[in-house]
Amino acid sequence: MQKKWLTIALINLFIAACLGALMRYAFVEEVTWMNYRHIIHAHSHVAMLGWIYMGLYTFLIYIFLREEKQNALFYNKLFWLTQLSVIGMLIAFPIQGYAGWSIAFSVLHIVFSYIFVYRFWKDLGKQTEQLIYSRLFVKTALLFMLLSTIALWGMGPIMAKGMKGSALYHGAIQFYLHFQFNGWFIFGLLALFFKLLENAQITLPKQTTTFFWLLTSSCLLTYILAVTWSNPLPILFYINSVGVLLQFAALIVFLRIIKSLWGEIKQLSTKWINLLFGIAFISFVLKILIQTAVVIPYIATIGYTIRNYVVGFLHLLLLGLVTSFLVGLGTKYGFLIPQSRSAKIGIFLFLMGWIFTEILLFLQGTMFWGAMGFMPYYYALLFGCSMLLPIGIFFILMSRQTME
Repeated sequence: MQKKWLTIALINLFIAACLGALMRYAFVEEVTWMNYRHIIHAHSHVAMLGWIYMGLYTFLIYIFLREEKQNALFYNKLFWLTQLSVIGMLIAFPIQGYAGWSIAFSVLHIVFSYIFVYRFWKDLGKQTEQLIYSRLFVKTALLFMLLSTIALWGMGPIMAKGMKGSALYHGAIQFYLHFQFNGWFIFGLLALFFKLLENAQITLPKQTTTFFWLLTSSCLLTYILAVTWSNPLPILFYINSVGVLLQFAALIVFLRIIKSLWGEIKQLSTKWINLLFGIAFISFVLKILIQTAVVIPYIATIGYTIRNYVVGFLHLLLLGLVTSFLVGLGTKYGFLIPQSRSAKIGIFLFLMGWIFTEILLFLQGTMFWGAMGFMPYYYALLFGCSMLLPIGIFFILMSRQTME
């Protein structure tokens, strides 16, 4: 059942990648029928709610719950209902943007996520096996996901009062995105990673508790950066700096944990799986190092005003970290066939597309910073490299194992 779920989640990723490539093509040739902003909304919602949410949904159930719980008909029905809400958003957003139907399907997705959290938390129960750290991270991930949605419930009143585009409006959006990306997604992946180690009878050091509290505290404090664009008060930069430094301290502790367990970790998987996990690990380190740089107010201002940096950072997180890890996990648990030529081609093309687009985005962003204008054929190169992403995902999909 979970193999079918992952296939659907990957199809959502493929669609999101196609929409992303379409948006890049719009800067090469005019696409008269397309509303660019509407496609952005469709792209982001399908990527976050159709791919990452569904991927985490699949693996949290498969890895954390006992077999009789994970195979319950309830989770299968809830998965398909949630997928219907994703399809609704995919259709509604390109047509109308943020309006009645797209908002309705978004609200449905939120309600289904609440139902998932309630049932999963209940089924997780008080299991006796060694789940001390993974349970801590998975429950925190779910709490961050719930916390993020508070902002969405406030969007209705904000827009009803004609405050769309205001500081409060953007602050609410950033509240949702921050606790999705840095809370739900990151803690969800770490929960899966630590559970993978626990299942392999690898004893996690007590430093893991320190890592948890440092990362949790930093997640709460670094939201402040998202509101400094409208309120650039020195005190806000100082609060964000404390959060950033706590996150850097968390990285140091995490690296020590990995170093102490490295001999056991590298024996868990094949070279291809370790490559994907390695990409995810490097992306996690780079994410924190980049965010550490914004402890300097000038760099913080540059970071959130140059769009190329923002997009490059988001793709570092969503593609380099989240997608690499989830595809690696799917390969690890036999949902995909790593030995197949199709999978190897797909993974290679996906990684090349991601790496080249990152290089182009950050390089062009740096040229903007230095007032050096555009690099030659920038948009054509960006579109060409972006096309490698859906092509690679298509080949990965072709390597999936069918379920009899």
